[in-house]
Amino acid sequence: MTLKGKTALVTGSSKGLGRAILLKLASQGANVVVNYSRDEAAAKEVQTAAEALGVKAITVAADVSQLDGITKVYDAAVEAFGQIDIVVANAGMEKVNIPVTDVTEEDFDLLFRVNTKGPYFVLREAARRIADNGRIITISSNTTTVPQVGVGLYGTSKVATGYLARVLALELGPRGITVNTIVPGPIDGAGIFTDPANDEYKKSLIAMVPIGRLGTTDDVAGVAAFLAGPDAGLITGQQLVADGGMH
Repeated sequence: MTLKGKTALVTGSSKGLGRAILLKLASQGANVVVNYSRDEAAAKEVQTAAEALGVKAITVAADVSQLDGITKVYDAAVEAFGQIDIVVANAGMEKVNIPVTDVTEEDFDLLFRVNTKGPYFVLREAARRIADNGRIITISSNTTTVPQVGVGLYGTSKVATGYLARVLALELGPRGITVNTIVPGPIDGAGIFTDPANDEYKKSLIAMVPIGRLGTTDDVAGVAAFLAGPDAGLITGQQLVADGGMH
């Protein structure tokens, strides 16, 4: 219970990787803010699962690719818990297998709104509102470090927050706040790998991983819990790659 008494806000936490991170933080004692955009039933299930771990939890419906949605989540968190100690900018959209020549302006605008603009302002609000000695964590992708056919748009849209985290680490360091980025590889059972139609693509990626398997949401959640906890107090401005050695 190393996070007992802390409050954690995880964007996009009704399912997938965000859900796993939020419940891992809750298992270590943090009260949690479940953010979702559409699936209320899934968010309520996560809230119930968190409360079963003995912590307090709220759900907040908000599109965190837009500034008014981001403000809504932070306002609700402060109203419910008084302060915010941990922010995980997780919400994003995966869109791969698109050659650069096939990317449309609509594709570009959508991914940069969700994967770049949204996390940028989530981190801006975190910098304004998080308590001293807090923890800020962003979620990137190893497509930013391992170029592959078809990931030009997605990988580019995920680059910016890793850079911003390094800048924020400098700006917020005097307040004892750490800012780090997790760089996962492909996650089995999440994103596009919930669709059996992508099984062949998954096999091709597994062949690139030295440890012989894709990551799981629990793998990444464990890294997030470490960065959010007391043992990571001197780790800031870093990118922790969790991709089984693909990079």
